[in-house]
Amino acid sequence: MHKMFRNIVITLFLCVSLSPRVFAGTSGYIRGTLLLDNSWDRIVYISLIGTFEKEYTVSDNMITGSSPIDSLGRFTINLDNLPTGWSLLRLHVVKKGDPPASLIIGGLDENYCFIVANRDSKIEIHNTLGKPIFQNLSFSGAPYLKTMEYITNLSDYPNSIDYENSLIQKKFVEEVVSEKLKTIADTCKNPLVSLYSLYQTDFLSDYAKNPAFYKEYLSKWSNNNSSYFKSFRRQFPHSEKPVWPYIMIFLFIAAIISGTVFVRTRKSGKIKNLSVQERRIFELLKKGATNQEISDECNIELSTVKSHVSSIFSKLNIKSRKEAMNVKVK
Repeated sequence: MHKMFRNIVITLFLCVSLSPRVFAGTSGYIRGTLLLDNSWDRIVYISLIGTFEKEYTVSDNMITGSSPIDSLGRFTINLDNLPTGWSLLRLHVVKKGDPPASLIIGGLDENYCFIVANRDSKIEIHNTLGKPIFQNLSFSGAPYLKTMEYITNLSDYPNSIDYENSLIQKKFVEEVVSEKLKTIADTCKNPLVSLYSLYQTDFLSDYAKNPAFYKEYLSKWSNNNSSYFKSFRRQFPHSEKPVWPYIMIFLFIAAIISGTVFVRTRKSGKIKNLSVQERRIFELLKKGATNQEISDECNIELSTVKSHVSSIFSKLNIKSRKEAMNVKVK
């Protein structure tokens, strides 16, 4: 009887001690290590981003979970509350004293990274102690995140070069990078990583030059009814042969005949076409900051500031800082 009791106790002990390991693998998670200095709160937050247009939107309602970061930097976030299918997620930490819904875009204190995952994903990430926190990450359990990291680095490449005021060279590099990003989008098997690649391009302008690519792309993912693809589709013409170009041609010809043609140059492009770093620099331009002040604020070289300013002028179709200060941002 004593021996039987002892066996029962041993069995129960083994069940209890092994059960966390058994059940830990049944649900999706993002876990790993985040090494932080003492200026950061030791909590990592996860936000669900509903569309790529809201990539840099932050609010308390978007935060779907969090995890404490222990003294060794370890954390674990459960993914059971994700919707069905693939989701775009954002991990971020905040400075001590800042509210949870705080996003720092650009600079050494940039505090976030993007991840694509679903309920069953088992992703491990690790950083190195440095700044920005999420700059040098290693991933395991999700090979497609390597592609996503490559896409990010590739899209940032044109802004990292000193073109020495050569807009033609810059335009050429941007076109080469855009074509490479389209190739990745066309061949990537993960739907959100594929779409993420296109969102790093000026796809609406490119659509006017190469509509066939986008029609084929939309046809390829026609069965994907996620919020990401629905939002993407809404930005393209629904008709195979839109009528408005013919109307514009007719009105233009009529104006020529009547001798009342007026050419109106648009003084500003779309702010959404600017990269994250360019948006930050644009805000500083609107405040009247000099190149040196922008260099100090963003922790970047003066030559890089000049390249960004040139790119901003080109994308917004403006020629001076005075015009930049007059651009209205909605």
